[in-house]
Amino acid sequence: MNRDKAPAWGSSFAVMAGALILALAAAGPAAAFSFGHKKPPPPPPPPPPPVEAALPVGPPVLADYVVRQASAYATYMRRASAISSSFADGPSVGAALRVGAHSEQHQLQQGVVAYAAIVALQDPTFVAAVRSFARHASTRDQLIGYILADPSYVMTLNGHDTAAGLIVATLNGQASQLTSAGDKVKQMSLDIQLKAAWSKKPVPNPDQRLMDVKQLSVDPLTGDDDLRAQLQQAETGSAPMPVSGSPVAPPYSQAVTRGMALAALAILGKAGEGNMDYVMPLLVNDNDGYCFNMSKLNLYQCLSVARPYYEDIYCLGLHALDDTGACVASEIGHPQPEAPAAPVVASAAPVSLSATTASTEDGPIPVSSSRQ
Repeated sequence: MNRDKAPAWGSSFAVMAGALILALAAAGPAAAFSFGHKKPPPPPPPPPPPVEAALPVGPPVLADYVVRQASAYATYMRRASAISSSFADGPSVGAALRVGAHSEQHQLQQGVVAYAAIVALQDPTFVAAVRSFARHASTRDQLIGYILADPSYVMTLNGHDTAAGLIVATLNGQASQLTSAGDKVKQMSLDIQLKAAWSKKPVPNPDQRLMDVKQLSVDPLTGDDDLRAQLQQAETGSAPMPVSGSPVAPPYSQAVTRGMALAALAILGKAGEGNMDYVMPLLVNDNDGYCFNMSKLNLYQCLSVARPYYEDIYCLGLHALDDTGACVASEIGHPQPEAPAAPVVASAAPVSLSATTASTEDGPIPVSSSRQ
């Protein structure tokens, strides 16, 4: 053995051992004690987010209160528009006046919006657009939040113009029928003086008649059963309403906007019995009450100075029918008719029986009213 080479071999071994110790120390404590074992694989990537399950979307649901208000509005418009301008006697005038006066201001206001909502539900494009958001919880909740924060958000949805067109055409048609009936009744108040002697006789107990009209103006109207059933079927789509109309571009009136917003919530399942906190802010808008309030005040003032039956006919035609029809059209806002003028205190004294009969020889007597 060559003893001269032993120290060189021992020195090389010491150098290699030192290098290995330094490498293990640099790799960390865990590597130092895993000598002879494989390095563990990296953790797997996180799983992809789950696909949101589609939700079942049922038919639109409106609270019973909404349908009742829509039914009351539609019932009044139908009954009042059917008032004939042919009056046979004094009692027939009184009966027609009771029909024309039986509308409560807030019920009419809410009824316009409620009825507009049901009409909007007849538009398939609008309904399909809202249903596309209702199929997933996230998009449904997001759309609900947007609508509650600002009902005009419905104008971003497909079909808003065609739904608005149905509302405008349908409710304006109802308003036109009512004003047309009012114009005929108003004209009859002038013509009947030359045709029927009874029309120039004084109304018995005019103070009580005025009190009765004021009471009818605050008593809510119960809608006809057949109309209510039709509206319920139209709401769910089981029996669509026969409505038509051309698309209407924004801007829309508050009643049209809130009607579409209420329809959208019905499709999204948030306008039912348990969602009245969402529903009522859309139905109630005190800023819309001025016109209906003015028509009632004008009717009261007109009747307060009216004495013969033909004057009651005039008050019925102008303020109960004409003015109310103009208010409905004003609520819709396309086109914008002139609202009833503010009541003016009558300067003329009530027409007496003697004055009435004495002046009929020369032709019709001008009607005592705040608005000719």
